Amino acid sequence: DTVRRVQSEIGTPCYVYDLRTLREQAKLALAFPNAYGLTVRYAMKAAPNAAILRIFDALGVHIDASSGYEVRRALAAGIQPHKISLSSQELPDDFAELIDMGVHINACSLSALA
Repeated sequence: DTVRRVQSEIGTPCYVYDLRTLREQAKLALAFPNAYGLTVRYAMKAAPNAAILRIFDALGVHIDASSGYEVRRALAAGIQPHKISLSSQELPDDFAELIDMGVHINACSLSALA
């Protein structure tokens, strides 16, 4: 019934997300027992929708970006730089600027540190 209503009101194709499920899964991840501290990160390549990024941000979930482009999308969605981690084999041209802004880096290889 809901699918037909969305189809008639919005049209297709469209993406529909269950807000309750997104929140529940984020809260489960945040409640994961850990002895040494844990930063829960959402891999935004799964769905880089700005509304989803904001939902997770409001719950305390940080963002994992796999490219400079994804970092810029997260920033445009209002995510603070220190809540974004860039995990990429290929560093973007504006890498130094992203670091200066406070974006974290997950070095995937030793060559990324050179």
